[in-house]
Amino acid sequence: MKTLFVVLTCAVAFLITEEAVAAIKFKRFPHCPDGPVTKKTCECHAGVSGRYHFCHAGYECDTVTGKCSK
Repeated sequence: MKTLFVVLTCAVAFLITEEAVAAIKFKRFPHCPDGPVTKKTCECHAGVSGRYHFCHAGYECDTVTGKCSK
């Protein structure tokens, strides 16, 4: 009986926190423009492909390759 209670408690706790954890894990940022980055964090995308790197302020975003460089 105690085991069943523990299993049910864990299941309910998992179901309650699953959506919040997913929001953190898959957080998306706005796309970076080509050239110097002024936003705190953005995604530097390579053209229309799904490949991207995270870029931070002070870096350069190359939208052809989707890479950031200092």
